[in-house]
Amino acid sequence: MLGAGIFTVFREAFAKTYSYLAVALFLAGLVACLNAASVYSMAKQIDRPGGVYAYSRHYLNKDFSFVAGFAFVFGKIGSIGAIAWIFAEYLTPLSNGALNTQLVASLAILVLTLLNTLGINRTALVAAILAAITTTYLVVAGLLGASHRGSGSNFTNLLSGGHSGGILAAASLLFFAFAGYARVATLGNEVKNAKVNIPRAILISLSAVLALYLLLGYALVNSLGTELDHLDAPFVAMLLGAGDLIPAWVTVLVASAASLGSMLALLAGVSRTAATMAEDRELPSAFAHRNRFGSPWLAEVIIAAGSIALLWSNAYLQWVIGFSSFSVLLYYAIGHLSALRQPRAEKPLPRIVAILGFALCVALLLSVPGPAVGVSCGILVIALVLRRMTRGLANTARGE
Repeated sequence: MLGAGIFTVFREAFAKTYSYLAVALFLAGLVACLNAASVYSMAKQIDRPGGVYAYSRHYLNKDFSFVAGFAFVFGKIGSIGAIAWIFAEYLTPLSNGALNTQLVASLAILVLTLLNTLGINRTALVAAILAAITTTYLVVAGLLGASHRGSGSNFTNLLSGGHSGGILAAASLLFFAFAGYARVATLGNEVKNAKVNIPRAILISLSAVLALYLLLGYALVNSLGTELDHLDAPFVAMLLGAGDLIPAWVTVLVASAASLGSMLALLAGVSRTAATMAEDRELPSAFAHRNRFGSPWLAEVIIAAGSIALLWSNAYLQWVIGFSSFSVLLYYAIGHLSALRQPRAEKPLPRIVAILGFALCVALLLSVPGPAVGVSCGILVIALVLRRMTRGLANTARGE
């Protein structure tokens, strides 16, 4: 969860809601908890890779499964684009304008795609090191920003200037910074005493991250005040105002490492979901082709191309995050519907968990700012129509 999103998403959410930022953060955290609970309930029964795509194929039908899988892949294309943008946003200021943000972001995606196709991925050890460095940095930065009393320390004055109408939109953006919480739920067959340890891991990680995010939200608003809603690289600005005790290059280094680590993992995970869909004939079979390193190289190249195209589409960062959040929230909404179909013999969680989770996912995805709702729905409809047409042609060719 502690990846690139945290370095910029507070700015986007704060601009929507101001003093209600904490409420939006709690709401995003609640949705993450409910989503993780439903995923865990199904992961105990199904160990096939693909997450909600595989679960909905088992508990619902192939149409829901296709929508879930397509939404996940499409949403993560947005995630990769957004994270690359964040990476470039922190890196390019050091060049004094010599580097173009979109160009730097595109090059980062290309390099990481090449690494993935060569079978070079982020190991558990590297992930642990990145997590330790990022967590330490964020805790220190949060404490410095929270204790600072400067020109932006008008926190109490902001309490009367909130936009409660933007809470859902802000929560949908903040949800982007929680992505990753359910990964552990898909590892049930690899965890000792999974029925105890997986729920415990989800609870500990979500609680720790939510507490850290609350600290960082307060620190950023306390240090920057209303300027937070438009500053590039807000962590650099916060720490500069707090006495520059952490040099800007350290912030850039940590943000860059978090971004590159997130993108590397995402490119690998999303391409493999696409490959699983191709094996089920939900995507062209070419997506399942793997090179001698075991990488579904064509899927990775196409996903990278989609992310780069999104970067150059003149979209705002908030819109790119919105595309990701909409699709992933739709993915989890289908996950909750799947959880509702679990038979009692599997001892699923209380139905209220899936019902509340579904309702909140729908409320947030419909509140995503920018054109994400309309454009994403249109793309999903086109994908469904093309799927029906190709399946119809295939059945005709077989004489069915």
